Amino acid sequence: MAQQSKPSACFGSSLTRRALLAGLAATGAAAAGTTAAAAGAAYGYPIGNPGQPLGAGFFIRDGFTCENTWYLPGYWHTGEDWYRQEGNTAGAQVCAVAAGQVVYADANYPGRVVIVRHDDGLYAMYGHLDPALAVGVGARVARGDAIGRVFQRDDGVPSHLHFEIRTFLTTPAVNGSAPRYGFACGVNCPPGPGYWPIAAPDRPSDLGWRSPTHVIAHRMLARASSATRGDVVVAQRPHAATAVVRAAPESAAATVAELPLKPGTRYPLLAISAGPEASRGTSALAYDLWYRVRLADGRAGWVQAALPSPFDTGSDGRPSSVVFDLLPDAMAA
Repeated sequence: MAQQSKPSACFGSSLTRRALLAGLAATGAAAAGTTAAAAGAAYGYPIGNPGQPLGAGFFIRDGFTCENTWYLPGYWHTGEDWYRQEGNTAGAQVCAVAAGQVVYADANYPGRVVIVRHDDGLYAMYGHLDPALAVGVGARVARGDAIGRVFQRDDGVPSHLHFEIRTFLTTPAVNGSAPRYGFACGVNCPPGPGYWPIAAPDRPSDLGWRSPTHVIAHRMLARASSATRGDVVVAQRPHAATAVVRAAPESAAATVAELPLKPGTRYPLLAISAGPEASRGTSALAYDLWYRVRLADGRAGWVQAALPSPFDTGSDGRPSSVVFDLLPDAMAA
């Protein structure tokens, strides 16, 4: 199919695009796991509200390799379900997380599915979209371009965005010529099942699914230089009034200070540390995202940006949901 016209951009923050291209500071204090991956692969979050950083006002109700007990107990979730923290998620703007080309736009998931092959070879899937998509197969998108809007469901399931990042469009065991489990999507169905049995001998990451939050964190600053710096923004509903600032990106590291978590406050971003993209950890406890920020008094330290939440839990009592205290001040392209 011929390439389509340039999609429109999603909204973002009121600041300039340089906020996304914030560089990793040459501080010498970056811990193992702090990365800037392949050049040209700048990433951002997949959903947003007008005038706010992408991801602001949303949380992940059921995360990657978490058990979605309320909907499908006994199965690992292969993506992230993004919900508004307040109100109905239907109608929320869905945005391309990175540059690439649309290779699939179809299905009834329920709602439409768009799959983008990004320029670094990863595939992002955006599910439960309104039929009035903003893109079609063959369209080129940039990070922050509009994909569509979240579908208004009428099947008793709250409206949300199902978002996956994976290494495949189709692969035999999951959604290719010989799918291992009988999910409704069927043979050679690009959207795939969205779930994987807990009792299976392999984890979703063994089959090519990736932790979306970890991928975005690792690749977000890929195009940045150390001369450009951006901010992180305190989320609208942080988990507490303050957060601990630590000397290293781990919960047992020494305390540097307490960071006030006043919604909308910005702190300079110096570096990012995240867990493995091919994470084999399970439950929201496997999420590992830290930002190194500059404090008002000039000191610097690491703050945990993504935290497990007991909003939903697996059958073993571990959390399945994730909330964000800090968000990169990323606007649309």
